[in-house]
Amino acid sequence: MSTHSIAASLTEWSADSTARLTVTAPSIDAALAGALQAILDVAGGRPVGTGPDRSGSQSISAPIRGQGASVGTALQEMANDLLAQLDANGTGLTVARLDGVLATDDDGYTAWGYVLGEAGGGTVPVGLSIPETPEVSQEQGSQTTIAVLLVRS
Repeated sequence: MSTHSIAASLTEWSADSTARLTVTAPSIDAALAGALQAILDVAGGRPVGTGPDRSGSQSISAPIRGQGASVGTALQEMANDLLAQLDANGTGLTVARLDGVLATDDDGYTAWGYVLGEAGGGTVPVGLSIPETPEVSQEQGSQTTIAVLLVRS
């Protein structure tokens, strides 16, 4: 995915059904949005790096939310919410949208957005889990990199 300076890549799946997703973007918001879209693409059986598929109907919007002590924890919760919406509504959901991320009063983070698409459309989603908190790092030039371990079931 190279939309708006967002780069996403997925390693080959290993023998133990794991792969590492890496997203780099100019800001935390953009990196979170890119990671959510890439996770949605993998779970929907679409290639990572092509950007959101806006060609179909967007007749449904399903809310997703995450909260945690770190940006990585908030992303992990939000991604698990996204995967649950995909299980409930099908792979016709093709667009992940991050609406906001805020620092909370207790030094944590809250993030929210929507998954958009056509309810019930598409194929059976790829079973994914995110067993570890994603790693989030910021480089000196304000680039943000997120690394997510994905497990396929």
